[in-house]
Amino acid sequence: MKAKSWKEAFEAVGLIAIIASLVFFGFQLDQDRVIARAELTSDSFQLIYSVQQSLTEPELAKTFVKMLDRPEELSLDEKVQIDNLFSSVNTLYVRECYLKGRGIFGECNAIIQATAQRFFGNRYGQSWWRLYGTKGAENNELLPFPDWVEAEIENFDPNEYRHMLDETNTEN
Repeated sequence: MKAKSWKEAFEAVGLIAIIASLVFFGFQLDQDRVIARAELTSDSFQLIYSVQQSLTEPELAKTFVKMLDRPEELSLDEKVQIDNLFSSVNTLYVRECYLKGRGIFGECNAIIQATAQRFFGNRYGQSWWRLYGTKGAENNELLPFPDWVEAEIENFDPNEYRHMLDETNTEN
């Protein structure tokens, strides 16, 4: 073989190697993106789980039940506890919808639908939401908060969650 033929063969092999490494790099990037999304999703479920677990702490559980039954009797300390709980939940909602707005998540409805009634489906929760909930975010491209949430929370029967708790207690 001539030197020129060898050179062309090596250049072809080199070009194929470069193309193969670029394809491999593309697969790696895609896999990294899939892993990152899975980790973020797992983090979301862990965060909502930890918020829900906080309701098993005796002091907060008593305060939460009092908030459901007699919100007008909450002390300032108890209001701060509940307000912090609601802020944590709302921050999680904002996080989910922000990740949707950035194209990381496909939607931000699942956690909201699973928890909104529990936290905001009562008189105190509805009042809190009207004052501090994520207002006007549905027009924000980076925070596409679902427009149904506001109406949904307003339409919750304030006693429905309490009745569910009562039914659960009578079954045990």
